[in-house]
Amino acid sequence: MHALRSWALWWLVLFGLWNVLQGAAEEMEMAAGAGAAALGATFAELVRRQGLLAFAPDGRWLAKVYRPFWRVPYEFTVVTLTLVRRLLGGPVRSEWSVAPLPPGRNAAARAGNKAAVLTVENVSPNTMAIEAENGDEALKHDLAPGHGTAALPS
Repeated sequence: MHALRSWALWWLVLFGLWNVLQGAAEEMEMAAGAGAAALGATFAELVRRQGLLAFAPDGRWLAKVYRPFWRVPYEFTVVTLTLVRRLLGGPVRSEWSVAPLPPGRNAAARAGNKAAVLTVENVSPNTMAIEAENGDEALKHDLAPGHGTAALPS
């Protein structure tokens, strides 16, 4: 029963995403979306059964996801002004930093927290972050320091 519920949830999410991204409510598009969602849900369920889809972020880290979406226009402006300043011969003071990634109560929560925080950081036009080799830290680049989302401390 768990496998059927998991498959159905994956199908709903993938079919909904298909409809949002393709934007047409035509019969052929809906059929293609249903088929693609079924295929995706089947692969997701197979991966989950093998234990490769352990992903359960803590709520407090997911709560940080909303922040970058309203900040994107602001940070786009910051990046544009930084580019204009650079084109006019002015200095650009970008910054690299290493930040600790959030821990979790187990491996699934740790993976979910890392994915949530790195996603939040990479939505921003001003910031880029990747997981470092050791897995406990992120390497982060801010084009204009002090104007990022700050999901990861600098």
